[in-house]
Amino acid sequence: MADYNGILNPDLIVIGQNIELPSKGELLGEVIEPPAPDGSTDNNISLATPNGLEEILATFGNIYPFITEDGRLDPHWESNHLGRVPLPFPIPLSWNPAHASTKLYWHKKLNEIISEVFLRIEKKGVKNKIRTFGGCYNYRPKRTSGKLSTHSWGIGIDLNPETNPQGKPGDMHPGVVEIFQEFGFKWGGDWSGKSKDPMHFQFSTGY
Repeated sequence: MADYNGILNPDLIVIGQNIELPSKGELLGEVIEPPAPDGSTDNNISLATPNGLEEILATFGNIYPFITEDGRLDPHWESNHLGRVPLPFPIPLSWNPAHASTKLYWHKKLNEIISEVFLRIEKKGVKNKIRTFGGCYNYRPKRTSGKLSTHSWGIGIDLNPETNPQGKPGDMHPGVVEIFQEFGFKWGGDWSGKSKDPMHFQFSTGY
């Protein structure tokens, strides 16, 4: 439970701290993996989806030593772990639709995987279902708790935020969801209550 809530030391829980209570399946890292068209689920994914904070840190790097005393993030975190990966098609920015994103600022270890995701989206003819880009890397806490968002590691992405607000069912196209899940991503639309986040996909479970 501490791992799910991003608590490094369970003995330091304080009164008033927001603790999320996930389902057993979420804690165990349950991920839906629909079969590929040929009936297999083999997408040559070389990186296993981490489950829980401990595995996130082991896979993508320990971000905590880079957090300064005033709560900011040392820029060396970005230079050491993040990079830009080109998109196969441009996606309008949610905050400025007149401009489009042609690259993602993303964790370097996921460059190949995220490229394959969007290539598959284009190949399957559902790229028009992705109307706007809401962001990838963003050092910040999760909106419904005090733990760091997966965006802080550059392993989360938001799409179509205008029609997929937190806490609502949203209208994310099932074909887009299936492709992300096939490549090991967790969809925030599977969460419940105020944590439900249909705009959000992250390359981790149990967190």
